[in-house]
Amino acid sequence: MGLYILALVQLTSFAVGIGASAGLLIWGAPLLVLIPIVGLHFLQPNECRAGWSLFTVWLGSTYAVAATTTEILVFVLITALAVGAYYRSTWLFVVAWLGHVIWDFTPRELPELLTDLPIACMIFDGIIGLYLGWMTWTGRMKAPLSK
Repeated sequence: MGLYILALVQLTSFAVGIGASAGLLIWGAPLLVLIPIVGLHFLQPNECRAGWSLFTVWLGSTYAVAATTTEILVFVLITALAVGAYYRSTWLFVVAWLGHVIWDFTPRELPELLTDLPIACMIFDGIIGLYLGWMTWTGRMKAPLSK
């Protein structure tokens, strides 16, 4: 199952790379969300949370490649939210994904290839954040230590 989840993350990364190269990140974002959402939706609860934890860490790494102190701190924060979501409350996934929408619009220098990334991320992160909120609110995804 771990290899399957890693393959989903790799497939998503690959698709994002193709979208960036083709200048289609914004238009592709609503379709790209289908990879993790459909790919993880039907898994067992622990596997589903593990998948969303890995995708959330991947989300946090979006700008961490810049290796600025702030980017690394945000990466650490999002990673902590992913771990907390797995064990304590899946609402922390929602905080991470919807919070990242705000972070996407923090001014920063991006390579020309990724100039559409903030808007594409707003769409991608927003749809996933809303989906995870719906899954949590309806009780379809719960952490084992949640009350």
